[in-house]
Amino acid sequence: MHINWKKIGPYLIIIAAVLWALDGILRRSLFSLPPTIIVFYEHLIGLIIIAPWLFKNIRNLKFTKREWGALLVVSIFSGVLGTLWFTTALVKVNYISFSVVFLLQKLQPIFAMTFAIIFLKEKISKRYLLWALVAMLAAYFVTFKNGLISFNTGDETLKAALFALGAAFAWGSSTAFSRFALLRKSNTVVTGVRFFLTTILALIFVFIFGQQAALMSPNSNQWLRFVIIAFSSGLLALWIYYRGLKNTQVKVATILELTFPFLAIFIDIFLYKNVLAVSQYLAALLLLLAMYRVARLNTAFDKIYHTSVIGGAGRGKRIGFPTLNFIIPDDFEHSYGIYCGFIIANSQQYKVAFHYGPIPTFSDKRRSLEAYIISGEQLEPIPDKISFRFVSKLRDIENFSDKDKLIANIKQDIVIAKEILA
Repeated sequence: MHINWKKIGPYLIIIAAVLWALDGILRRSLFSLPPTIIVFYEHLIGLIIIAPWLFKNIRNLKFTKREWGALLVVSIFSGVLGTLWFTTALVKVNYISFSVVFLLQKLQPIFAMTFAIIFLKEKISKRYLLWALVAMLAAYFVTFKNGLISFNTGDETLKAALFALGAAFAWGSSTAFSRFALLRKSNTVVTGVRFFLTTILALIFVFIFGQQAALMSPNSNQWLRFVIIAFSSGLLALWIYYRGLKNTQVKVATILELTFPFLAIFIDIFLYKNVLAVSQYLAALLLLLAMYRVARLNTAFDKIYHTSVIGGAGRGKRIGFPTLNFIIPDDFEHSYGIYCGFIIANSQQYKVAFHYGPIPTFSDKRRSLEAYIISGEQLEPIPDKISFRFVSKLRDIENFSDKDKLIANIKQDIVIAKEILA
């Protein structure tokens, strides 16, 4: 049975967020441990569990320098610093709920969207902005009863606010960098490498903060909690999240992650008997609607476009990969990059690799849309009109130093495209 990951990707993000919402319950018995120790052991145990699958896919560990850089950023910011900064912020306000710390943490989608635009070249439509704004406002009123925030949190409030803002930046930006690493790698490989790097970094931070003596301090109950976390809100949740993020745009994923605070509030109702205001119930319904509308915007990969064939510069033909050049549709919202998908021409469907954007290798700054039929077939006759759809993004556009490196990369793109479209 063929699984349309583009359609279920957003739902996997939601499932991961549901598991994260349970995280606070699972970690309650770990609060006696320093945050660096918690981060180290949860990643070490997760690494031990995923290691067999990581070694099985060791041939896929050939990352580019930019991919290694992205994973290192994610490991530092999301794996270590984000958690440490947010925990520090909570300590400085004595763990007072619904404070400025939680308010600033809600800015995470803004950082994710910003990096998605800059780093992944995702396009933000007016419709998306509308529903994203609705979702963020609704999340605010879900979290804060009657919209009221507690600013009476002591002399350390300003410092706490800065740490909370840093955590929002760390987690939000990491969403974009994670998706970049996932474009050409499986979620299992990226999850495994992320846990490997974070384990090493967390151990370094343990020694930096002089907390190595606490490495032997977890009791039997806490060890059990670490294992439970690995199979729920830790390793498993991240693996599911990365499977969804691989096929979900960052701008969509970051809004769907608001499922986390949404469910956390309702967990408070059932476990800790907190009573919600009417405004929180209404905001919850509005948040669900907004998340649904945003999730629908991820279906751009299922959309069929209709356009006309135009003449090109003939560069593809000269290097052995003749392409069809198209007029870019007015409603085209994809980011620049190399994609795989299908074209329908002369009543037949063909598997193709697409190029969308400028061509820096040839110093061409104009954006173009062209397709190479990966089976090597030639269209006879070349039609005036064609239909096409993208299936998956293979990578971002790169500037190669010479023609041979470009050709080698195109051949690799074709191999990956064939595997995906098979």
